[in-house]
Amino acid sequence: MNNIVLLGHGVGVKFVIESLLRSELPYKVVAVVTHPFEQHKSDMDMLEKRKDIYGEFGYNVFDVENDYHIPLLESENVNETNCIDWIKAFKPAFIISIGCRNIIKKEFLDLFPKKVLNIHTTPLPCYRGAANDTWMILNGEWGEKKFGCIHYIDPGIDTGAIIAKEYYEIPQYSYPIDIFKLRTSTFKSLLIKGLKNLENSNFIPESQNVDLATTFPRQYTPVDGKIDFKMWNGEEILKFIYAFSYPFSGAFCDLMGTKISILEADFIKTDGFHPHAYGLVFGKNENNEYKVAVSGGFILIRKIEIDGNHFFQNKIFRLGKYLN
Repeated sequence: MNNIVLLGHGVGVKFVIESLLRSELPYKVVAVVTHPFEQHKSDMDMLEKRKDIYGEFGYNVFDVENDYHIPLLESENVNETNCIDWIKAFKPAFIISIGCRNIIKKEFLDLFPKKVLNIHTTPLPCYRGAANDTWMILNGEWGEKKFGCIHYIDPGIDTGAIIAKEYYEIPQYSYPIDIFKLRTSTFKSLLIKGLKNLENSNFIPESQNVDLATTFPRQYTPVDGKIDFKMWNGEEILKFIYAFSYPFSGAFCDLMGTKISILEADFIKTDGFHPHAYGLVFGKNENNEYKVAVSGGFILIRKIEIDGNHFFQNKIFRLGKYLN
């Protein structure tokens, strides 16, 4: 049996472990390295708040010891000597990164030549790095076919040759949580596909085309999620609302000093409003869902939260007032 050590966190750890348990391949996960417990807090808080939409995808890596009897090491940096020595003791055939938060350095790679792989669930060389779901929505990827992949780790960031791919299609009007579930489902098969390819002596990994590479920054919803009703058209605003919604706290605006997060909305195309009206709460429907004038039509707001709590819109919005 060949040993595998995982570096990272999240439901991908669970899916990889279980895929190997079901497989007839002679490999097993024998150890997991993750970042320190206190650095998981924001992820754990989100999993708890949105547990109803995460479902089986809301896995806590600290459960691997109880669930699978696999030892877990917390490490600030996988490149540190004590962590490397711990990994070496397991004599790994492969080391697989699954959302590892450290850049794995050349010195680490030299100790384990051709043994360090990464599962990256967006279509490399596009969407390198960790900022994925929000940007895929902002960039208009609804309805597009994409893939996750497993690739060699080299001294760059997500630049190594691709070993295997698994495809998925992003639905129209999907939220980040929907894309996250599609992406992470590729963990169930990618490692198996990759290992089978690597066992083929005639297999040649696919080099990445650097001319196609894109990298986008992480977005922090409470800071980066502010809606600009004046400058963006209705389609852009709708994508922005979706991009910062579930599982996140929602794109936000201000009404008379109150910060309002918009979780659900539609864009209705109508005869245009004068730009002076953009951001104006000008009407509502029979369900007390309020309408905001934007370029090209209006945004019909379906659901709002304030400080993480659901509010009825008629308790907050006022006709004739502007959202800023």
